[in-house]
Amino acid sequence: MSISLIDLINVYGLPLDNVVAIRHTFNKKETADIWDKYDRANFYEYQSIQPSEDFFKHQKYVLSFIADGKTHSRFVGCFEILSTAPASQVEKLPSFPHPDFYDKQNHIYFKMQISDNMKDLIDRLVIDWGAGTVGYVQYKKDALEKKTVLSIHPDSKHVFPGYYRVVWDFQTMEEYLTDPDDYEEIKNALKEVYAIYLVVDTQTGKFYVGSASGKDGLYGRWLTYAKTKGKGGGTEEDDAGNKGIVEYLKENPNAYLNFQYSILEVIHKTGIKEKDIETTLYAEKIWKQKMCSLNTPWGLNRN
Repeated sequence: MSISLIDLINVYGLPLDNVVAIRHTFNKKETADIWDKYDRANFYEYQSIQPSEDFFKHQKYVLSFIADGKTHSRFVGCFEILSTAPASQVEKLPSFPHPDFYDKQNHIYFKMQISDNMKDLIDRLVIDWGAGTVGYVQYKKDALEKKTVLSIHPDSKHVFPGYYRVVWDFQTMEEYLTDPDDYEEIKNALKEVYAIYLVVDTQTGKFYVGSASGKDGLYGRWLTYAKTKGKGGGTEEDDAGNKGIVEYLKENPNAYLNFQYSILEVIHKTGIKEKDIETTLYAEKIWKQKMCSLNTPWGLNRN
């Protein structure tokens, strides 16, 4: 038996006729600088500035979600709307990266505060938003009822931190990728993108710049590292692409235990595979140049 978002709303005693749900996505260039898991002031401000006074359908509570791959959505808080005012008349948040939002015609500022309602589910609750992701604001009962609960994680380590917050040692990366049932949110986030990544030996400082543009995106690429003790493949083709790392591990067989994995750049899939692969490979080339990782004493790239 599945649990719906409405079931949770009822459990927590929120008035169903005074609740609206919103799903934010930040995969577009113009809003990519809004979300920061560790400092959410800009996100709160972004959510407060909306294009019309009836944007939240005059409801009191806003259940806010962040897109976490495909239709998966992570809960980031229940917000209570206290008042409204023309956005151009409120004091601007100095750190907000888009001050022009305040001055756009008819934009309204919704003064909100994060509520204690469902506070214990923040960053832990993941729901399936459903097929209608274009409808990123939902307030009708039947729409909320269709949003099923996928998981409620017992602790924060199961929550994907954001692509540019990933800094995992080998053991952590291996656990996340080889136990996808417990870390489904992390797996789905990595599968959604192509990427340029960095592998660093934290003991020697030597590093490797790589790219992921194959099946299952970054998840598929890093899974090969987890399964091959850092080598990154096993076939002749893989060994050719990872020649520097393969050579390094032949000389230092246990060095993979010191490897640290992070993400330099994310390439969001457009649906045009050839174009996305070309974009990824070009970005990898630029990063190798930036990092001087090709055939240098500190770099492990060989092609």
